[in-house]
Amino acid sequence: MLDKFEFKGKKDGLGLLVLAAVHGNETAGVNACHRVIQEFQSGRLKLTQGSLTLVPICNPEAYKKDVRCIDENLNRVIVPHPHPQTYEQGLANEICELIQSHRLTLDLHSTHCIGDVPFAFCDYPDEYNQKLISALDVDFVLEGWPEIYSQDTTIQDCSTEQYAHVCSNTATTLECGYHKEPKAIEISYRAILSTLAAFEMIDAPHPEAKKKTHIKLKSYVLKTKEGKLCKNYKHLDPIKKGEQIAIYDDGEVLVAPEDGFILLPNLNASINTEWYYLGE
Repeated sequence: MLDKFEFKGKKDGLGLLVLAAVHGNETAGVNACHRVIQEFQSGRLKLTQGSLTLVPICNPEAYKKDVRCIDENLNRVIVPHPHPQTYEQGLANEICELIQSHRLTLDLHSTHCIGDVPFAFCDYPDEYNQKLISALDVDFVLEGWPEIYSQDTTIQDCSTEQYAHVCSNTATTLECGYHKEPKAIEISYRAILSTLAAFEMIDAPHPEAKKKTHIKLKSYVLKTKEGKLCKNYKHLDPIKKGEQIAIYDDGEVLVAPEDGFILLPNLNASINTEWYYLGE
């Protein structure tokens, strides 16, 4: 069973679920959740309405080993599994029940590279995640994730956002920056408080809306054999059409098909996993 921390306000209202460490080595959200939990337990924070559930560690074994996953990417198997075949599928069953029972989910993640820029995903826009994203202290919003996977049957894309959408609920993913940077912990912490304030779940001023740049995801590249990126790309680095992005050990070169941005580059990607994304 996953460790859950639940708080209820005196008045009925929105149910908010906060998830962290869906990927075990993404620890910024874990620290932020524990800080918020302590503040609620001490009485420093009080829920005025609705309900809040925090799950600081969604992938406990991967978290213990400081690795992304044990058997498979948990954020690709968030659907009910009547007969789970892997460790992550068993976890997905618990997470699905929680997502289904909460109107809004904030899923806290962090990224691979030092200096990565924080951003939010908005896969299925509606009034709830638009309000949440407006309150977040990030400059960039990525859109179009479901579309780039819809034509590819080789990768299962069953994420927290997708399952919430299936349940007629809403989920938003926040990438808080590099895993180990203190700033990422602070962004995660502020995101939880800003969400609570935006939906009037705590007695705090509404967060000021911050103008954001929206990036449209266009495609992704799987690493199909041994190779490396041509430089130490960071998330949201601009790229030019024809720029050499990656080279395989056999000499094959991958180039940018058009001007845009490289997104979520993974310098240490394993074979048959996502290497980088392209956007405009």
